[in-house]
Amino acid sequence: MKKVRFIRLSLVAAVLFSTNVIAQQNPKEVVYIKSARFATPLIEKWASEYQRVNPQIEIKFTEGQSSGKDVDLSFVTSINEEEPENGTHIISYTGRYALLPVTNAGNPLLGELNQKRLNGKRLENLFFENDVFDEKSDSPNKQKYDITIYSGTNNNSFASAFAAHFGYAAADIRGRKISGDDIFLINAIQKDNSGVTFNNLGYIFDIETRGLKNGLALIPLDLKKEQREILQEADIDKTIALLEKERISLIPVGNIGFTYQENNIQAKRFLKWILSEGQKYNQEYGFLKTEETILSAQLKEIEDLLLTSTR
Repeated sequence: MKKVRFIRLSLVAAVLFSTNVIAQQNPKEVVYIKSARFATPLIEKWASEYQRVNPQIEIKFTEGQSSGKDVDLSFVTSINEEEPENGTHIISYTGRYALLPVTNAGNPLLGELNQKRLNGKRLENLFFENDVFDEKSDSPNKQKYDITIYSGTNNNSFASAFAAHFGYAAADIRGRKISGDDIFLINAIQKDNSGVTFNNLGYIFDIETRGLKNGLALIPLDLKKEQREILQEADIDKTIALLEKERISLIPVGNIGFTYQENNIQAKRFLKWILSEGQKYNQEYGFLKTEETILSAQLKEIEDLLLTSTR
């Protein structure tokens, strides 16, 4: 009996040893990605789904200030995109972000905002020039309320994108500057009922409930009735559907994507999958799909590069 048990254990050990040897002989290929915090949940979803159908690939996220040579895919937006190095780096856009102005749900000026609604001039005055509520009012009972504008400062902040959309620089934005990730802007206005800021949909909305995060309210914009009614519903899916269908001048929309080296086969294969299969996950995490014309052109470019690489 002991001999039989010994033989069984020996067989198990042999199988485990051979499996380990095979694994060592066929190690997974690793793709390193440098991301930004606001986009990481979506990129992690892309990575997990891609690894599920390509188990021979392992996708890892770099930490800190990794050098370019250590990264296969480096995340960029249309504002902070990196300059190609000697023509060997290519930019591929894999989605879009949208920015909305937002305030504390308890802001005493929400009623007045709902009456006035911000057109382009009022929006520029609010964020860049002077307080729209300093305008003269016919009402003798008009109360004076302070508004505190919050904006970010780091390279991954949307301050530059928001300002550039209206013809300004990030330094032109009035109010308080908060360092670190733009999620801290949301934290700030949740604590300050005079607070006003702007942010991407994934930070403004709760990804689980699909509604606005607690304590937030969208600032009403002067839009067409149908557009305004959709935004008033404060539903992330309806908002994304609207912005994918129509261009709205008061709502900045920009690209997100990656830079990669032309000769990096695994990076190109992952990007091809994102553009062909991964787009269906964008909305879930608060992003729009890549525009169809850009999507088609990039897919063809990557397919051509892959074809050239395998010759």
